[in-house]
Amino acid sequence: MSYQSDEQIRERYGLEERTITDRLRENWVGYLFIFPTFLMFSLLFYYPIVRGVYLTFTDTKLGLSGQFIGLDNYYWLLTNDLFLFAFGWTLVFVFGVTGLQLVLGGLAALLLSELSNYRRWISAVVMSPYFSAPLAGGVIWLWFLDSSFGFLPRVFADLGLVAPGFLSEGLWPYVSLIVAQTWHDYGYAAIIYAAALINIPSDQYEAAALAGAGRLRRFRDVTLPHLITPTIIILALRTAYNVAEFAQPFELTGGGPGTRTMLLSILTYRVAYVNNSFGRGYTVGMAMIVISMTAAVFYVTVIKGEEELYV
Repeated sequence: MSYQSDEQIRERYGLEERTITDRLRENWVGYLFIFPTFLMFSLLFYYPIVRGVYLTFTDTKLGLSGQFIGLDNYYWLLTNDLFLFAFGWTLVFVFGVTGLQLVLGGLAALLLSELSNYRRWISAVVMSPYFSAPLAGGVIWLWFLDSSFGFLPRVFADLGLVAPGFLSEGLWPYVSLIVAQTWHDYGYAAIIYAAALINIPSDQYEAAALAGAGRLRRFRDVTLPHLITPTIIILALRTAYNVAEFAQPFELTGGGPGTRTMLLSILTYRVAYVNNSFGRGYTVGMAMIVISMTAAVFYVTVIKGEEELYV
């Protein structure tokens, strides 16, 4: 498709060029109605972001105004071994959880589409973890996995087996956090996939069946193409949400044992509120924003490319 400039488009459709002043004069009533929302959104969203970026260049502490220290916080960040570890572990956690949520959410959506007579009950079961508070989910998993009083270690003991330290030994704490977070949020992917499956025209399946396509080929040729855009949306949004997950991982391990499962979200809390260094805490938070913004850029880029396929 050839690119057309703004002037060519206006000339083709007989449109006149309008300035911002012209648009304000013509639509002043609409702008008047949205101004309060824009003002409150700016005060509650944009101002804290700008303020937070400024604080990364200061040594601000709780209740005390900080002095400007330049890039010292960023130097500390890039030379701090705990931050580098937390950054890497956060990436593993985010992409591990997001990938599993895509898979389990897709399977749950397919189950919903196949068992339509029990859709309400299955939907309730699938979505119940997602609608529970993350802190409550952390308590449930703590009761299930804790070596001292957990249900699963007791089952191992009753069978005469030694339970691994699900929250304290080897790779088990990492696996436990990923599994617990996947369980809590996979329903988000399931409900989006289910909506996409419902909207697939049935005549496409019928045409594929008449052409001799089997069940797996119908899934590959008909179902999967309709799930590309939902997959990109889920991937981008869940990546941003999983970067900021705090309550459930903090309840389960608190970043421990020691600092072995330290996520950036937990590190931000510890630096800001335990060490009373809000400037450095905001600096750690900037790393989380970088990960989330990278996912957002990926989302916009891929969605734009997907839309151009149909232009």
